[in-house]
Amino acid sequence: MPAIFSKEIKSELYHRMIEVGWQLLVGEGIAAVRVERVARSVGIAKGTFYSFFSSKGDFVYAMLMENRQRGVDELERARARAGRALTRAELGQWLVRVWGSERNIFRIFTYDEYARLVRSFPEGRSLAPAGDGALVRWIATEIVALEHPVDVREVENLNRVLALTLLNRRRLHPEVLERTVAALQEDVLDALFGEA
Repeated sequence: MPAIFSKEIKSELYHRMIEVGWQLLVGEGIAAVRVERVARSVGIAKGTFYSFFSSKGDFVYAMLMENRQRGVDELERARARAGRALTRAELGQWLVRVWGSERNIFRIFTYDEYARLVRSFPEGRSLAPAGDGALVRWIATEIVALEHPVDVREVENLNRVLALTLLNRRRLHPEVLERTVAALQEDVLDALFGEA
């Protein structure tokens, strides 16, 4: 990376590229997320882009990880604002926002597009659909502070089913898709809190 960029400018450019990437992805699809276009949009050369990211796959992976971190940060802030463990209803509101977001990758891509995207990631990187066991354990113990054991695998599976439902939405009845997603979100909450 050129020495002329201060740490603050590097950080600003990084975040601007991520934001441009999301605007392109949400607005026009993955084909629009071209290295040249992202670099030009933030006022840098294509070569400079590669001093931040090794490839387009690396860039898209960074976009997705940053988006996932925003969701986790939002949950942490909600817990801090409440000053207590979150209720079922509060966690449910977060699930609705996460799974309903225009930046939810499973709403953007089809199953085949998602599979191609994951293959483009640098070696050793993967993307589990919000089903990471450590994340589930953290939510169960720190965010909602459950006093009963949670079957992490069940919660992971339900999140994977949510992701697969959205990725395969073209094969489902569109008029009831959102009700189906809502029912699966309730199943996640049941798995964490017990049946309502």
